[in-house]
Order: sequence, then structure tokens, then C-alpha cells
Amino acid sequence: ASATHVSEGKIPAHADHVVIADANDKDVTDNFDIIYVDDTLEIIPAELTVTTPDDSKTYDGTELRKAGQIKGFVNEETATFTTTGVQIAVGQSSNTYTIDWNGAATETDYFITENIGTLTVYENDAEIVVTTTGGSFTYDGKAHGATVEVTGVPTGYRATVYTSDAKAIHVYDGV
Repeated sequence: ASATHVSEGKIPAHADHVVIADANDKDVTDNFDIIYVDDTLEIIPAELTVTTPDDSKTYDGTELRKAGQIKGFVNEETATFTTTGVQIAVGQSSNTYTIDWNGAATETDYFITENIGTLTVYENDAEIVVTTTGGSFTYDGKAHGATVEVTGVPTGYRATVYTSDAKAIHVYDGV
């Protein structure tokens, strides 16, 4: 039995044909008691190392991505490696990856050692101040409300809704 690729397990290995010749190249095999000792063949997967790095940033509303790498293909074999980790909101997640076995490499010929990084987005420390301003009004039978002002919004952002539902018509007696 012969094989160039074994996906798992061992295959038997034995001598298929043996000829013993004398000095004149005459086949004298039948004159010997030949003992055959068989063994097995096993292909052990090669190691691929996948590394996706850590990265971090302050929240800015855009994706945080950091490309990784794969090493260890033999005989110039290939597969498509893609770093898929992404973090947008405040928090953290693994910097994941995929391998598409669409090249010359066969998945079963490799085992993968992973060094997976973490993507971290920190809270933006911009100090946004929301100021609600009321006021004092002499009773006139009309509704009076508070105003709201927003300051400190970072460049590239804007406050789109800022209101107060506070309304007063009558004298408030604290009850």
C-alpha cells in the first residue's frame, strides 16, 4: 500500500517485493527464510501559527481592526487568511480570524496554534456638559419651560436632540 496523503490514522507499511540475488545476479530468494517485519506510516500535521494582535483606541465611532498573520505553510502551500475581529462600541472582543482552504493547502495536513489578541475600545473622555436652565416667571396663565444647552461635543459629532419636558403654568406649592 502506498499513499502520499493520509488525513488521519496510520496505514500499514510492508515490503511488497524482495529479490535476493547472488554474485551473478541470479535470483536465489527461495534459498532463504525471509522474515517480514511490517510497520505503519503516519503523516503528522504540520503546525500553523495564527497570531492576531491586541489593539485599543478611544471611542470615535469607527471600527477598530488589527490585521494578524499566519505562518507555517509548507511547500509554498496557501490558504486565504482573514483577520475578522472588529470592535466599534466601548468594550472589548477577541480579534478573530477565518481560514478559507481554497489554495494548495489541505486543512487536515495542519494543526493550528492560536495567539488571539483582544480589541478594546475605551470610553471617550470628552466632557460633554448638558445644562438645563429654568427660570422665574410671574404667573400669567401660560406654560413656561426650561431650555437645554449642550457643550463640549467632540469634533465630528453633534448633539441632535436635547430638550426638557419641564413645564410650569401654576405656582408650585411643593406638594
